[in-house]
Amino acid sequence: MFTDNLMGTQAFGKHFTVGDKERKVLQDSLILNYNQEEETLYIKWIGEVSSVELRQGYTHIMGMVRMYKPQKWILDLQDRLAIEKNDQQWVFKYIFPEVLRAVQKNVFIAVVMPVFAYNSMVHEIDGDELMDGDNFLIMHHFLYQEESRRWLREMSVTDLKTAGI
Repeated sequence: MFTDNLMGTQAFGKHFTVGDKERKVLQDSLILNYNQEEETLYIKWIGEVSSVELRQGYTHIMGMVRMYKPQKWILDLQDRLAIEKNDQQWVFKYIFPEVLRAVQKNVFIAVVMPVFAYNSMVHEIDGDELMDGDNFLIMHHFLYQEESRRWLREMSVTDLKTAGI
């Protein structure tokens, strides 16, 4: 279960109502926003993020995932400093599989960050973390948010056609 993998973090000290449009958590290290019109989860990490903050932040993110079941994400890492390799692996090993189980559909993540940082982020992924049954977590890199939004719109149309809808 997801909460078993949090390694003792206490992330629910700050609670938000469903009506909150934008949620700033973790002393401005993380901004979360679910855009209902676009059906997109917007995640922006800022500055230096410790291991504990990362785990707490992803606990908040998973709360939104369970609530909205978003297939489309914009993960903006432009303003986040590099995180430890084991924290990065933790996200791939525990968070992404849990996301697929919660959403139970394909999930498209548009990662907005510099090229050099993206290459180091995905270098050691084996791919098993990005599949759950017939569902896949598909990540694509972008330099700008507008590009990422265009791709997410295209992917949602393609996903609907593939599903025969």
